[in-house]
Amino acid sequence: MKRLLLSVCLCLTACGGVDKASINAVLDARDTAISGREIGSYSDLVATRYHSNGKGKIDVVAQMIHLFDQFDAVEMRSFDREIRVVDDNHAQCAQSYRLRVHTGDRWREMVQREELSLTRTPAGWKISAGL
Repeated sequence: MKRLLLSVCLCLTACGGVDKASINAVLDARDTAISGREIGSYSDLVATRYHSNGKGKIDVVAQMIHLFDQFDAVEMRSFDREIRVVDDNHAQCAQSYRLRVHTGDRWREMVQREELSLTRTPAGWKISAGL
């Protein structure tokens, strides 16, 4: 009985580790998409059923297009990330990010903390709230 319980615990820990690695990959891909001004890649990371603060996926993608149009260059780097897998299909992430934008001859920088929700879809983990 103890062996069975230990095996189940190890499996749950390993599965959570795989989920966290997948979620980290999604969040890192978001940094890359924003820094590379790749709106298609960014859009692919947002859940079709995204909903947060009255905004849907179309709204947050349009917001990013507007950011890209405003600045000559954009750089984003996330750090201090904490991921909590809630259940098989939901996760939460709290992280800080540094967003640098360039316009004219100067850079501006903003550092902020955010809380994101993620949902597992048939295509993998997607950001479902918090942008």
